[in-house]
Amino acid sequence: MLFAWLVNQVTEEFKTSGWVIHRRPLIKYITIFGYLKIPSPYLWNRKFKKGVSLVAEKFLINHSNASLGVKRALTEFGIEESFQGAAKRFEEHYGFAIEKNALSRKVKTIASLGQEYIESRFEKLRTEKANNEFFKQEFPRLIVELDGCQIRTGINFLSEQLELTQKRKIKKKTRKIDWREVRVGFARQVNNKLERTFVAKMDKYPVLAQQLKSAAIDQGWGQKTEVTGIGDGGNGLREALELEFPKFNFILDRIHLKQHIYQAADAVELTGINREMWTSHLISLIDRGKAKKAIKFINRYFHAHKGRKKLENLSNYLERFQDACYYNLYKIQGLPIGSGEIESAHRYIPQKRLKLPGATWHPDSINPMLALRIIRANDWWNDFWNYLAQNPMVEIPKFEGN
Repeated sequence: MLFAWLVNQVTEEFKTSGWVIHRRPLIKYITIFGYLKIPSPYLWNRKFKKGVSLVAEKFLINHSNASLGVKRALTEFGIEESFQGAAKRFEEHYGFAIEKNALSRKVKTIASLGQEYIESRFEKLRTEKANNEFFKQEFPRLIVELDGCQIRTGINFLSEQLELTQKRKIKKKTRKIDWREVRVGFARQVNNKLERTFVAKMDKYPVLAQQLKSAAIDQGWGQKTEVTGIGDGGNGLREALELEFPKFNFILDRIHLKQHIYQAADAVELTGINREMWTSHLISLIDRGKAKKAIKFINRYFHAHKGRKKLENLSNYLERFQDACYYNLYKIQGLPIGSGEIESAHRYIPQKRLKLPGATWHPDSINPMLALRIIRANDWWNDFWNYLAQNPMVEIPKFEGN
């Protein structure tokens, strides 16, 4: 075997420098072709009073470790479907089994490295742009979108009743379930919907906006670029984007605004033709850029109605975004007026994997898993694995399969 020959050659070189073989164990190494047993001589040097395991030192292979190809296969399966399904697919493809929990641990460890890779890549884009070292073509107009969806999370803790499990007689744990918001965004050129740079994280708007700045740089952002952001008006969203982009315009998601209008109509008990006329007139005014008239129209009626609070909320909402709803003009300019693109991205980036039926995630594992999904969506997958292969200081997790 070639590898055994290489180990032998390195061993002989060490022996000429005063090293002697102390023991010669066999270590288990997993490849996509199955399990291998590799001789791993441990050498001792009396002069330096030091020992070395040659295979680990020179070839970065430890007992029960797996090849990068195996780790990549585990990760590719593990970020597309449940860990149980991924283990089944791996066995079908390669002919030997990986225990589900072991696969889960390995994928999540690789995911942590993916998060480091994403953050490093985005930081590099910002640094190169600041130092005028980023020479990608700049474009006059870009689109950015940012929106959130809910992911189920759970944390285990000891039960207050201090009950014991029937079989192992250990303290029972209960799980606290919570729904946390994961935010997804992208940047693209106005006239190109096919090439987008995505971001995703469970974090606050300023953090996501900073990542969106990097995504925009990747798409050709420059100081003269006009950036248009489409969003639902969440508190702090617009402000966070304005801090990152000097020439920024905000468009309030039209569908989201219409939902507010319909809810207000329901609150004041408008039905049938009256509801249709009231909502249509309001939407028509807003589409034509006459938000001020729309606000007056909202405030004109139903002063004593029990649903008046909903109207006041709608009026305040429209007052806040009256400069962000010139929808007919936006259409002429070739700009989107709704967040359909980002809603679609939610379905195939976070939700496809993190929102499987019954799935519950520890909060600490969400951002690393999102990082792998983003690497995939941005077509950086091969570059990520090349990065791992070319950086031996990056820890590739130890394999713990049966």
